[in-house]
Amino acid sequence: MSVSAGQNAGLTDPVTVDPTLGVSFRARFLRRLLADRATIVAAVFLVVLLLLATIGAPIAAALTGHGSNQQFFNGLNLNGIPLPPFSHEIGNNGQPNPHGAFFILGTDRLGRDMLVRLLYGARATLAVGIGATAVALFIGLVLGMIAGYFGGKLDAVISRGIETAMAFPSMLFAIGLAAVLGAGLVNSIVVIALFSWYYPARIVRNAVLALRGEQFVEAARSIGLGHFTIMRRHLLPQLTAPLIVYATGVVALNILFEAGLSYLGLGVRPPTPDWGQMIADGVTSDLYRQQIWVALIPGLALVFTTLAFNQLGDGLRDAFAVRGSIR
Repeated sequence: MSVSAGQNAGLTDPVTVDPTLGVSFRARFLRRLLADRATIVAAVFLVVLLLLATIGAPIAAALTGHGSNQQFFNGLNLNGIPLPPFSHEIGNNGQPNPHGAFFILGTDRLGRDMLVRLLYGARATLAVGIGATAVALFIGLVLGMIAGYFGGKLDAVISRGIETAMAFPSMLFAIGLAAVLGAGLVNSIVVIALFSWYYPARIVRNAVLALRGEQFVEAARSIGLGHFTIMRRHLLPQLTAPLIVYATGVVALNILFEAGLSYLGLGVRPPTPDWGQMIADGVTSDLYRQQIWVALIPGLALVFTTLAFNQLGDGLRDAFAVRGSIR
């Protein structure tokens, strides 16, 4: 047990012992995480959002009787303007019909139910954001571990590739590639992953470079373990925490990336609901000037989701942080 750096000339400063001393890392991690209320709120929000996207969307469609792409002729007023939240469809007399379809979040420019489309849109947005992050992390993990562990020419080639990829304007090239490949969920995942793999590769490469000279790695080599076994059993567990923290932040960025592509018509193929498309429908048609909720509702969903992922990443980073046992 080390002593505070304030000890000199025979005088010892008072030492405060960390109350978590001797407690397992898992218990300390959970204690720090649960003490962060903002992170817990963010985690609960994301869990609820995931449940709404997977389970809530079909339930909402069944309860309302509105399909995600179903257009209601009376879902627009006589001037062709979408209905506001908590509205009944318009009757033949131009007035709300109390016995007609009810729209909790109103309708969009084609008379479709905003609530149902918002929930189904969360599916596409989360699928692309999480899927692209998973693909990028896999590519970055493999290349980064190879570069950091073996070094030499392999490291030089991979490192130059990382630096070259980082030098390109990713958004501009992603838009160009998306235009060539065409719109679609799978294409969106491929495009975003191709322009986000190099950051995790650089993180993993630097971490493995620092770890490969540690005693536990040398001991594994001395007993004859192969390179793949050492990387899988001894190096990969050391990278889990930083990669989890990194992934939460990248998911938020990739969700915004996907929304940007969809806003430009290069993301998920219409009429599949998607938050970026929903924002574009409200903005490009100038509907937001008359009925602001058409763009505001999906916009707020996008903002809160990215904020929640960022807050979760910050909380996990603080919880994973190794703090000295004596301070």
